Amino acid sequence: MSSRVQPLLKRSEVVRPLSAVEPTVRSSGRSPLLYGSLRCIIFFLLLVVLLKGAVFEAFYVPSASMQPTLRKADYILVPKFIYGLRLPFLNKVVLSWATPSRGDVVVFMHNSKNEASSGKSSQGNLVKRVIGVAGDSVEVVGAQVIVNGKLLNEPYVQWNQGGGGAAFGPVDVPQGSVFVLGDNRDESEDSRFWHDPFVRLEQIQGRVLLVYWSAVDVGRSGLFIR
Repeated sequence: MSSRVQPLLKRSEVVRPLSAVEPTVRSSGRSPLLYGSLRCIIFFLLLVVLLKGAVFEAFYVPSASMQPTLRKADYILVPKFIYGLRLPFLNKVVLSWATPSRGDVVVFMHNSKNEASSGKSSQGNLVKRVIGVAGDSVEVVGAQVIVNGKLLNEPYVQWNQGGGGAAFGPVDVPQGSVFVLGDNRDESEDSRFWHDPFVRLEQIQGRVLLVYWSAVDVGRSGLFIR
């Protein structure tokens, strides 16, 4: 876990981007071959930065809050163009052509000012599942999630303690926002515990496509996420 990120309540759930380390290249002569190599390296680094900012980004999952879908020490690939075109560095959507659907597993920037019920806060990218979209009414009662008055079928959910916590909601999801929960419900700090339970669409980095590597289970490599 990055030293710049404080744990979110009891455990860290901040997914960390795998940023490329820029090599240092020093010129020791005026060889055309050396200058050509420098130009190629600079072009490659710029391409990597642009792809990372607008097309794909890799993240590391440091917690078990999304088990069994995502496990601790999974490395995930997130297409950033799924919902729209983003400007590199500015993290701003300039053209939107889709919005998250219920069931999408998304990575989003958590606002450091959005404290959890314990009073602690964190800033960084989190990964959760979209449960409610704009206009939905969401309620959590024990181990049951009710959306628009109907029990939500969730084959992906894990309740380690049977969902015996306090009931939540109902709440209505406002326009331009989504309501998110972790799949490992008793081990996840999510919309149920934040002062503002909603994630704005502009905070969403993209939808998780696949696990491209797992440090604890190599067999999960290449696993597509639904």
